Amino acid sequence: MRKLVLSLAALLVLACGEKKSKTTKTHAENTAANYTAAAREAEFQNDTIAEIYDGYNRVKVALVKTDAAAASKAAKALLEDIKATASYAAVKKSAEKIGASTNINEQREAFEKLTAAVKQEVEHSITSGTLYYQYCPMAFDGKGAYWISNEEQVYNPYYGDVMLNCGTVDSKLN
Repeated sequence: MRKLVLSLAALLVLACGEKKSKTTKTHAENTAANYTAAAREAEFQNDTIAEIYDGYNRVKVALVKTDAAAASKAAKALLEDIKATASYAAVKKSAEKIGASTNINEQREAFEKLTAAVKQEVEHSITSGTLYYQYCPMAFDGKGAYWISNEEQVYNPYYGDVMLNCGTVDSKLN
């Protein structure tokens, strides 16, 4: 029984795939509440795609911080940025769900769909720079979930206040 418990504990640590950064941060510096996204280096074919991605990134930052009110506000701002366009229905639908909710778990579920919609828009529109497609195998009871990030260092929007750096870089979008 003891071996089973130790094996499961080791599996959880490995499943998270947490990598240590090259710079050492104190615990206080490396908390979800202190997270700010790195500046976006990726450039896009048009301003609308850039606005969609930047709005998505503001939602992600709020979810990393486990701030439901900020996530709702960021999603509503994203909708305002793209409301004049007839396109981007999947982005709009997911952003509406996040904007209408004050429940962080519901917002995180909608964020998974928002990520898929935004990835579809941005991955072939990057003209220079890199974004990071990241993955948490533990999200949603082990189903796993993805997100897009400006930085290679993992800051998890699904477990921000619990397991901030849980996840791996699945691929680079450039």
